[in-house]
Amino acid sequence: MKKFFKILSFLLIVLILGILGGGYYFLKTFDLNEYKKYAEDLASKELGRKLTINGEASLGISLIPTLVINDVELANAPWAQYPQMVKVKQLKLEFALLPLLQKQVIINNITLSEPEVYLEVSAEGKENWVLGAEEKAVAKSLPEPQLPQNSAEEITLPIGEVSQDVAKVESSPANALIAGFAAKNVTIQNAILMFDDLQSGSQVNVGINTFNLSMDSMDAPISLDFDVTYDHQPIVGQAVLGSVNEFLKAENPYAIDVNVKAYQVQAKAKGVLNNILSDISYDLAVNVYNPAGNFEAPEATLIADLSGNTQNIKTDISSLTVAGNVIAGTVEANISAAKPYIKANLNSAQIDLQSFNQSQPMALNLPDFSIIGTAQASQLVPDEKVPYEVLNTLNADVVLNVKNLIVNEVVSAQNVALTASLKNGVLKVNPLVFDFGQGDIDAQLNVDSKTQKIVLKLNSKNVLLQDLHKEFVVEGPQDFGIKSGGKTQVFADVTTQGATYRQLVQNLNGQVVTIVGESVVNTGSLHFLTGNLLSQLLNIIDLKVNKNPEINLQCAVVRTDLSAGKAKFPQSIAIQSKQLNLVSDGVINMVNDKISFTVTPSFSLTDTNVAQALSSFIKIDGTLDNPKISLDEKQALQTLVGVATTGPAFIGSQMVLDSSSGQCWTALKNTPFANQFPAPSKISTIKNDAVKDSKAAVKDAGKQIEKSVRDIRDNLKTLLKSF
Repeated sequence: MKKFFKILSFLLIVLILGILGGGYYFLKTFDLNEYKKYAEDLASKELGRKLTINGEASLGISLIPTLVINDVELANAPWAQYPQMVKVKQLKLEFALLPLLQKQVIINNITLSEPEVYLEVSAEGKENWVLGAEEKAVAKSLPEPQLPQNSAEEITLPIGEVSQDVAKVESSPANALIAGFAAKNVTIQNAILMFDDLQSGSQVNVGINTFNLSMDSMDAPISLDFDVTYDHQPIVGQAVLGSVNEFLKAENPYAIDVNVKAYQVQAKAKGVLNNILSDISYDLAVNVYNPAGNFEAPEATLIADLSGNTQNIKTDISSLTVAGNVIAGTVEANISAAKPYIKANLNSAQIDLQSFNQSQPMALNLPDFSIIGTAQASQLVPDEKVPYEVLNTLNADVVLNVKNLIVNEVVSAQNVALTASLKNGVLKVNPLVFDFGQGDIDAQLNVDSKTQKIVLKLNSKNVLLQDLHKEFVVEGPQDFGIKSGGKTQVFADVTTQGATYRQLVQNLNGQVVTIVGESVVNTGSLHFLTGNLLSQLLNIIDLKVNKNPEINLQCAVVRTDLSAGKAKFPQSIAIQSKQLNLVSDGVINMVNDKISFTVTPSFSLTDTNVAQALSSFIKIDGTLDNPKISLDEKQALQTLVGVATTGPAFIGSQMVLDSSSGQCWTALKNTPFANQFPAPSKISTIKNDAVKDSKAAVKDAGKQIEKSVRDIRDNLKTLLKSF
């Protein structure tokens, strides 16, 4: 009996080896190239487009059965610009051996080498991946494909069933087909995908350096890693996705965990996709990081929960950190319409605008927020188009609240609240309110992209100058600043219109008024103004700090009338106090950048001498970019001749006005604020008349005085060098 089993075992082994050997011999001698014509005809019949296998096809048998097909091309639509829609250098399929012996197909690896796919939309809207009437007509006209002679009767391949994983799929035949082609590993190397939309004029180029997909079974998670380029920009990442069966069961949530670096931005997303094969929706936790300088933007990190579908997106922002400033809130967007709608409600405990300064490592190109610049004023406004078209890209409603807004080291605003609406190209900011210098400011802004018109209105209440700018706070006896008072009012009503920034400046119309009420000013050093135009003026005026440690300010006014590209100051820069009165009259021509100002200060008569009087007649001209300060010779000469002809009393009538002389009233004349200060007194009027009479006398002095004036002028220039 034992011998019988040995013989039987031997015969079984021989039989198995014979079958395997015969199968091996068959597969080794089987020539797939005989079936290339059949495969080409079959695909062409189904698609109506010619499939060509230019290279060799081979089927190798070993522990890893492998099917290799080389150089495959699928013709494009007749109207397309490229002759082929798909080109594949090599397709390699590696099968699991043991399942093949059980007539089951399990693909271990699929490798696509150098595939090229050209997708195209014609100017008429045709899509080359959709079979049109021409392709269908071709398919009907082609004869039925024919296998090589006797092949159908003589050849039976040992592969008649798909894997057990596919049999588990409880889905449509289409899903079963997808599952039938599933492989444990898919690799794509050096691929090109080009999408050309001739209707819209857009073109997209995707290059796949490497793409790897792996999974253990239809029920196991899918792992991805990829290195691709999109419009020549690298995109590298990894992902872990749900299984194929979970994907095919579209009603269940589909898990994703993605980590991608694209355009130097690092993005992570983890969560689920719902209804993935129909009306997709998502619920994701995202973390996005943009390094400093990328897209010319500061360093930024977004941590948020993202939910929505193909029509609506909602973002709950835990933190959006931009250059160290943290913002939180919600942003909702409806992207289904041609013009998206965004609704945002954002808040921040603090935003520091200094962190956006381009000198910082987290740079953003924003203007310098210094309140007072250097003597080198701004350059001409560029003649560049205003990007109004941006206002037509979307509609939006935005609410922003910032507890503390830091402008620079010495200026900040609190409780900033902005409500903005953008609809059909019209931006309305109303209101913009904030606390500034213990007071509050209320502003409105309208920008209409259709009419290219901009309107700004602003009012302030109870602002204190010393709280508006920290440098106005007196910290020691040598500091310039406001010791008491300092209540300031700011008013602006400005409109403009234009297609370029220069036109906007040239078409400015309206008025800007700043008023400072009664205050006690310490006349110490102006540290924060060192080296600029204002400090130069104060040095020339030569205010005697030792004799006047304090200025009892009754009022100070700066009024600007904007019209036809000019900023006019009609005797509207005024300081009125017991120790110093100052009036300035001038124009800034914003069309050609030229400036012209006269500055006339006056002092107490007891503190005034001829030299100080002469040095106080100031003229400023040149350009904003290069202002020049000089002596107002005309005024100085008239004063010298007045002294020569009428005596020192001329200086008093010319330069000294009492405290009720009304400089602030004059500066505010024809504005809603004129009645805040008293009009000039009769005494001041008499003094002004005396000045006019003295000037008239100088004018009538004749050639003899003119010669004296020329001599005096030469001597005056020598005198001024000492100042």
